[in-house]
Amino acid sequence: TIVSIGDPKKKYTRYEKIGQGASGTVFTAIDVATGQEVAIKQINLQKQPKKELIINEILVMKELKNPNIVNFLDSYLVGDELFVVMEYLAGGSLTDVVTETCMDEAQIAAVCRECFGINIEIQKLIPYAVVLFFPPIQCLQALEFLHANQVIHRDIKSDNVLLGMDGSVKLSEYQTVVSVFCFHFP
Repeated sequence: TIVSIGDPKKKYTRYEKIGQGASGTVFTAIDVATGQEVAIKQINLQKQPKKELIINEILVMKELKNPNIVNFLDSYLVGDELFVVMEYLAGGSLTDVVTETCMDEAQIAAVCRECFGINIEIQKLIPYAVVLFFPPIQCLQALEFLHANQVIHRDIKSDNVLLGMDGSVKLSEYQTVVSVFCFHFP
């Protein structure tokens, strides 16, 4: 099945809006049973001209699990509202981090030297190294995984790269993916 039975407003509490996109609104919430913080995308299906893209996104997310892609947890349909529950990455999007981080040329050069193994004392710049160098590596690992599973993403951009507070980098947004294998419905 594509969706679970039940009302997500009873399973998850403390909804806080964190974003608005073309397909819907994204909230953080807390799983009542586990205490886990999650991201929930609420989509009004009546306002979606291409519902098949949303179904495709859920099918791909349910099927594929990888440390470098945002993991699907559950989905619910309540009336015309679809709730897609995913893991939450508190670091935000790569776009947000890059646009809010200002570094001069000397700082960028120092981060580059540090990342390439030159021993210098600039520990405070290490978080910038993570932003500058690890997202490309982890995004490539995500793409390698998707391609190995016959899935093409088609919307790679910094808005769709999410960062965890633990240094994890994950690819998100699967509405535009193309799967070169067919899902068989019962």
